[in-house]
Amino acid sequence: MKCAPACLLSAFLCATLLRAGDAEIVAALESKGGVATELKGVVTAMTFADCAKLTAPDYALMGHLTAVKQLSFGRGFDDAGLAAIGAASGVENLSTNGMDISDEGARALAAWKGLKSIAFFHPGKRFTGTGLAALAGLPHLERLTVAGSLEFADEGMAAVGTLTPLKNFRTWHSGVTPEGVRKLAALKNLTSIHLGQRLSYAPPVTLSDAALPLLAELPLLEDITLSEARLTFGALGHLKKLVHLKRLTLDGIDLSGSDIASLEQELPKTTVRWTPPNEANQKRIEALFP
Repeated sequence: MKCAPACLLSAFLCATLLRAGDAEIVAALESKGGVATELKGVVTAMTFADCAKLTAPDYALMGHLTAVKQLSFGRGFDDAGLAAIGAASGVENLSTNGMDISDEGARALAAWKGLKSIAFFHPGKRFTGTGLAALAGLPHLERLTVAGSLEFADEGMAAVGTLTPLKNFRTWHSGVTPEGVRKLAALKNLTSIHLGQRLSYAPPVTLSDAALPLLAELPLLEDITLSEARLTFGALGHLKKLVHLKRLTLDGIDLSGSDIASLEQELPKTTVRWTPPNEANQKRIEALFP
């Protein structure tokens, strides 16, 4: 297949920039809407709120940045873009908001051997999370967030459950049910977890009393955040088993002030922070817990 003149020019510029080094690559990416973040005069992060202007050669340049440890992408980041980056082994943190990566496409991240943290906010409908199972071999992956997608549900949670080195996991406003929450039972290295409510106004829920016994079996937990649910004092009592628990955040949790006072007595070594549901939270809670 012959390459169009514009394609040949782009490839030529890419090769030229690769020979020039990071400064020239960063300048070229900034012309396409990228925002660089510097630390002590060195560009360590690049953010693309809108990826519409990025071409395959632009993405390819990112895989050759030597000092960049963090890449962030907004809408327009898709399978082709991710594949074009290649094995970005120096990148430690990847964040997306509104990506259009599929489960199959996400498997390419298995080549990013330096990854420590991944955050997918509002992923597109082609991402259910099942592709995350391909990342089980990443040696340094410790933090994962998937939030704002009904397509991310129980099968995605099963894939998360295979990422046993994880120390921090967060999910909210997803399609996860209690069955999906149970898929996290193998994550015995977790020190921090955030479970938020299903983005729905009809059962089943994501977070309920049923989740508390499971959390109590994750022995290293130090920090728990639970949001948008109706929980009972009795179920929260399961957390007494967590000898390392330092912080318990109950954000928009339907629970009485007296129960919170009792919970603080039950967990004397744990800082308990509670905010009652606001009007929007309460409306969802009433619908989910009829």
